Amino acid sequence: MRPITSLFVAAALAAGAAAAMAQDVPQSVAAAPAKSRAEVMADLEMFQRSGLGYLPSPMGYIESEQSAEYRKAYAEYQRLLASPDYTAAVARYESRHPSNR
Repeated sequence: MRPITSLFVAAALAAGAAAAMAQDVPQSVAAAPAKSRAEVMADLEMFQRSGLGYLPSPMGYIESEQSAEYRKAYAEYQRLLASPDYTAAVARYESRHPSNR
């Protein structure tokens, strides 16, 4: 096979593989709206305030997700995200960096 032909075949195979992988991505992940920098910073603040930042990650320690301490901290994190504290934190971060909205 000539070098140009083999290069074309390799490119076609790579494109086909990429298309196949893209179809495997769940729609909820692919269509997730982007968060502003202020929203991400406020989310991190709520995460730390809830105590989740001080507990082992369930990704590395599956049993930690089952602990009462983790469930309590996660419930507090969810409560904080729905509270006026989160909205106030977003506004505070936006006022510090207005160009990052």
